Amino acid sequence: MIKNLFIVFIFLFSTSVSSQDAIQQWVYNMLERAQIKVDKGDLVGAEKTYKDYADDSYSDRSYDHFVILRTYAYFLLSEDRNDEALKYLIKADTKKRMPDYDVFMLKFVLGQVLYVNGQRDEAKKSFVEWVRIGTEKNFDLRPEGYATLATIYAQDSEWDNALIYVTLALDNSSIFVENWAQLKFAIHTEKKQYMLALEVAQNLVRIKPKNKAYIEQMAAVYNVIRFEEESLASLEFKLQQNLLIKPSEYINLANFYLYKGLPVDSSKVVEKGLKLKILENNIKHNELLSNAYIIAKDFKNAIRALINVTKLSDDPKYDYRIGQIYLQNSEYSDAIKYLKIARGKGWKSKPGSLELLIGICFIELDDFDNARTELAKASNLGKEKDVLPWLNYMDSTENLRAAAAN
Repeated sequence: MIKNLFIVFIFLFSTSVSSQDAIQQWVYNMLERAQIKVDKGDLVGAEKTYKDYADDSYSDRSYDHFVILRTYAYFLLSEDRNDEALKYLIKADTKKRMPDYDVFMLKFVLGQVLYVNGQRDEAKKSFVEWVRIGTEKNFDLRPEGYATLATIYAQDSEWDNALIYVTLALDNSSIFVENWAQLKFAIHTEKKQYMLALEVAQNLVRIKPKNKAYIEQMAAVYNVIRFEEESLASLEFKLQQNLLIKPSEYINLANFYLYKGLPVDSSKVVEKGLKLKILENNIKHNELLSNAYIIAKDFKNAIRALINVTKLSDDPKYDYRIGQIYLQNSEYSDAIKYLKIARGKGWKSKPGSLELLIGICFIELDDFDNARTELAKASNLGKEKDVLPWLNYMDSTENLRAAAAN
């Protein structure tokens, strides 16, 4: 017989929290009895067991009741009885002081069911909470959740938020999801970000080269860009005459220069907009500036722009990016400094990568003791194969030095 899926599910949740939050034995036994009935095809009997306990009276802080409500709701979902399931998911959501991971998972399921049920505003609130808890507690945020939240924001014409979450969905997915890419394309088009829309269109054509709709989509963006080139010529003239007054004009011109392979010109446009205070000194504009400088291989100014970003955001990815740039330019002490700042801020993307880079920097500085410490951390985080050549290099170097000394 296939392992009791619901009981396994409950077991996983119970073992993920402290002992005082584990369900009591009688609850486990009750859920097991109900699942045996499900396995035997007695769905009526199983439901009666779930429902009797779910509808009983418990404390508003009862973890046992939380688990019963949630399990009954999943049973109802498996029977395509979404409206009834929603009632019990909401009851579970009202429980106070439940374990973070349980609440995190419940918010995800609740958001999905609310969205399917047409309750978009409530679904949005549930997914926003899911993202908040997942981010704060470093739980695994599924790309499907990001994508649903992006769809909700897009339906509400909140294009900036929609773009943030559909990008997260695509970036965190192990496979290319066409629907998400189509949504990203639509958002870029709506925001008149035609060169970014073109990148997405090209990816769609690359994945489905025979899809006529994708080919026509890409051709349409090309036509718009050609039209934009004519209008952007006037922006260039206005820039020279100091007649640009809208932030969007500076951004469009800067992106146009990047698209045409002129990153130096792009950086000059953004710098001028920031200097005149037409462009706000925010994360988005400084990121655009740093990207232009990186493409132009002006790493000193790229770092300057990214340091401005670190003053506006606590996201460790910017410190990590600075560390990478310093490493690429053989400025190892500065690379270590910013990579450690990123680690101190909680950088956890690609486990072991940060420690590996710090270890490499110490090797380049001929500090093998600290290098071995960092490489050991990287190895413990799953980077054994990447670490081994560097360990061999240090061993052979130290052996040669010892031989030379003798």
